[in-house]
Amino acid sequence: MSETNPPTGQVPEYPSTPPDNESPRRGWFSALLHLWLLRPVGAPPPGSALRASFLMGALWLAAWVALDRWQSEPNPHFFATNIPLIAWYALAILALAAVLRLRAQPAPGFAPTLALTLAAVPLPLAVASVLGIFLDPAWFLGAAVLVAIYTLLFLARGLHAITGTRQRAAALLGILFIAGFVWLTDALDVIPDVWAPTEPQAQNPATSADAEALLFSQAGRIDESLAAVGHDAAPHPKAYFVGFAGVGDEKVFAQEIGLASRVLGERYAVGDRSLSLINDERDLESAPLASLSGLRYALHGLGSLMNLEQDVLFLSISSHGSEDPSIAVENSDLPLNDVSDEDLADALRESGIRWRVIIISACYAGGFIEALRDPQTIVITAAAADRTSFGCSNDRDLTYFGEAFYRDALPEAKSLREAFETAKAAIAARERAEHITPSNPQAYFGAKIEAKLAAMRHSSS
Repeated sequence: MSETNPPTGQVPEYPSTPPDNESPRRGWFSALLHLWLLRPVGAPPPGSALRASFLMGALWLAAWVALDRWQSEPNPHFFATNIPLIAWYALAILALAAVLRLRAQPAPGFAPTLALTLAAVPLPLAVASVLGIFLDPAWFLGAAVLVAIYTLLFLARGLHAITGTRQRAAALLGILFIAGFVWLTDALDVIPDVWAPTEPQAQNPATSADAEALLFSQAGRIDESLAAVGHDAAPHPKAYFVGFAGVGDEKVFAQEIGLASRVLGERYAVGDRSLSLINDERDLESAPLASLSGLRYALHGLGSLMNLEQDVLFLSISSHGSEDPSIAVENSDLPLNDVSDEDLADALRESGIRWRVIIISACYAGGFIEALRDPQTIVITAAAADRTSFGCSNDRDLTYFGEAFYRDALPEAKSLREAFETAKAAIAARERAEHITPSNPQAYFGAKIEAKLAAMRHSSS
């Protein structure tokens, strides 16, 4: 007597009690273990698929949080505000289960499809969260391809187990959905990191410096630096440079300003039209100290030397930052004030300098853009208004931004815009590999000054 085929669109039923010559049906986790090893599973597992789904969801979430904390050592900080981003991944899992179910013929139940979808999470999670840190981009791409092939086989075998028929097309559609989700997540920077490294806070160690005398001498020291600035009456536009290293107990900021001075100086023929305000506890004498009053004084003095109708100021700032937004200004035990976005905008306006390129390497620096934007101004920042940047520590020579922008991108780029885009891509790749919340560097390019810089670059080449 021939078997009766199930009606089209329904999942074939498997006998609840197997014949004596067949092995008993495995429970969900036993079946999933076989599937993880890419071994065939002959029938839908008994028991509650929803219970298995809840258990796996809780386990994977705990694993994610634990990995996230591990990668944020040694001083992780918990960010509750990032918890809602986990919903993006939960919705993706539900959507993938729906896609698999709608494409499969016959259509399986939603609960077993959801369990299968959740079971596909561990390997991609491990590769993205762990191997991504240690593999270079070429090897990581190869690992991603292998994971995609594995996941395709896993889904195909799993769908076959719960429907009784081959489901290669549904499995392939699932892989395409996952690839699209990964691309969209990267494009939108939806990274639900609930732990992040604590932003180092500069401290003011005790010092024997006579604070009052040191501060009183700064105007004279800035005057000496201004007196050394070359004055060229040539009719063509010239570039001037001002550097500002805000925090003195971490050498990375002073070193980054030194690099910025050299790279921008060579690219735009700055020559001796340069001065820097440097907070560096290793040396309180070689350069005027960085302070808000010193910056105002230096910009005003430089403005008196420039042809304000045509010359261009390059202002490079490197320091810690806060969400106010503001730039941290600290050196030894000196009573110094931070620089806010309004302070910087006022100082530039009071100086009369019209053509400006302002580069701010600091956490939350994107918050300065709105106060500074102008058709005659370019503002480049190391991070968005709500993001931290990285590499601001005393054991580094440059910040992540300093390495990507000043050291690697700018010397070879055709324009500041190209240098920024190149550096932004390099920083994003590095942060993905290290599994840290993207800093998302921001920039504003005034149309008038972009054209002026292009002409200056062309005339000097």
